[in-house]
Parts: sequence; structure tokens; C-alpha cells
Amino acid sequence: MKPEFWSSEQVMECSPMARLMFIGLWNFCDDAGNHVASAKTIKAEIFPGDDISSVDVQGLLDELSSNGLIAFYTSDSKEFLHVTGWKKHQKIDKPTYKHPPFSADARRALDEPSPPEWNGGEGKGGEQSSLRSDSQPPDDAVDLLPDAPQAATVHPHPGGKTAEIVLAAYHQLLPSCQRIVVLNPKRQRRVLAADKLARQLCRQLGWEYDAAAFWQAYFEQCAADPWLRGEVPNPNNPRWKQNLDVLLAEDRFAQIMDQAVTALGDAA
Repeated sequence: MKPEFWSSEQVMECSPMARLMFIGLWNFCDDAGNHVASAKTIKAEIFPGDDISSVDVQGLLDELSSNGLIAFYTSDSKEFLHVTGWKKHQKIDKPTYKHPPFSADARRALDEPSPPEWNGGEGKGGEQSSLRSDSQPPDDAVDLLPDAPQAATVHPHPGGKTAEIVLAAYHQLLPSCQRIVVLNPKRQRRVLAADKLARQLCRQLGWEYDAAAFWQAYFEQCAADPWLRGEVPNPNNPRWKQNLDVLLAEDRFAQIMDQAVTALGDAA
């Protein structure tokens, strides 16, 4: 493994456990750098004897995704992940593809080329992890790093206006939290699902839903709490930053949503 891996800003933003899992993923991805996005499966493969839950593993996956080291995608309604630096750094003679191909459209912001066409069998040429037992390293060291991301801007996505409203309020009111560089499909679904719940609650209350007003109130509630607004450091990972995935976690979202709706009602 090249020394540059450990000093990469993307890697340093991750917790030690996330870095370890990232390295482990290279052992279990197929020859195009793809793997099922199943926390339970990944826990069994990489942490079979460790006291770590599937929920913890999902958090580590979200951490890797937030830092651009993996990208989530779907095929036939099933979740997969793709290691973003795979194609550039890994080579084999006869690759085999176990999972559907990663689409470049799923991660347009990082301009990552798609892997070779998936046909469910062997092919000629291609790439594979040099950490796997059936491959040989292309150089004298393994480079696990993805291409450097572009500037922290939000690119067009199918989430449309709703996601733009959410991210604009998040960045404006919570400047100490991690900025969103890539709105991957999984995070996009989380944003839209949260907005749908807020819309339903307002409808039950007989209110006309105003997305901009709701998300302004939601992140104002977050900003009132030091931990939620990203000002409480993590002693186990000083580089960790509060992030949108944590703020929209199901249980936490329900609690803050109630507070935001109450604040909107008081202001009406």
C-alpha cells in the first residue's frame, strides 16, 4: 500500500474503523469494484469476530460515501456500492463480474468513468483489486485512492428542487457541518423520504406545506444544539464532522421534525 493513502485528505476525514473497512472492501468487491450495499453482509465479511453491529457498519459506509471513497447505486431495486478509485488502479488478465455495472450517471460529480460492460462472466482485460488472492499488483504498491473530487458544489440530480432547498438551508444554517460534495442516490432518497414525512405531517395538521419554510425551521432547530450544529468534537476521531446523514437519521429526524413543526405553528 502506498504511503500516500494514509495522508490523503479524503482518507484522513474518515474514522480509523471506516479506513479499515474501506481496505477490507477491496478484498470482497468483484473485478469491477462493485459489492452489494448490505451492512449485514459486509459485517460478516470484514468484521466476523468483532463486536460491531450492522447499524455501525452502515454508519461507516455512509462515512466512506460522504468522503467520496465509495458511491452507492441501484440495479433492479437492489442496492450496490462502487469503490470510486477501482478502475484507475486495479488490473487483471481475466476479470469476472458478479454484480451489475456501476453507472457513471450515479456519481457524475466526481467524473468517475464506468467499469467495463457487465456480462455476468469472464472478459478480456479490465481491473481487479490487488488485495485479492487471485490477482497480482500492477506496481510495487497498491493505490486505493480515488480521483480527487471537484469543488464542493451540488450538481444537477433527479431530486430536483426539493433537494436544492434542503441543501441550501443545511449549508446556510450549519456552516460547521460537513459540506455535501456528492448527492449520491442513497442520500438523495434519504432527503426525499424526510421531505415526504414532513409534507405528510403538515397535511395532517391542515397546513399548506412550504418546503423552504420547513427546512429553514428544521435546521434552525439543529443549529440550537451544539452537537447537532457540529461544534462538539468526536474524541475518537478529531477529524469527524457532523453531517447531513446523521441529521436525517430516522429517529433523530422525527424528533427534530416535531420541534420544527411546533416552531412553525408558534410563528404562524
